[in-house]
Amino acid sequence: MVKHPTVSAWQRDHEEGGYTAELHGWTLRVRWIPERPGELRGFVWEAVDPSGNKVTSREIHEEIEVAMAYAEERAAPDPKKHEGKTVD
Repeated sequence: MVKHPTVSAWQRDHEEGGYTAELHGWTLRVRWIPERPGELRGFVWEAVDPSGNKVTSREIHEEIEVAMAYAEERAAPDPKKHEGKTVD
């Protein structure tokens, strides 16, 4: 099963690389982490709430869509009711 983002408003961030989006007052970011000796490569996300508190991913995701979906889920008013879908 793979999570997919629901927000089509993800924009390329040309300054820092990666992608950003706004959802429910949150600022969401996804960026690429290159492979280094002893470290995995992939995508990480961060979500900053309207008061400036930041939450970051604890794992590196192989697919950008999965990282985006987790960031959106974090910003959802009720993550259990989040409209994101898990598909096979």
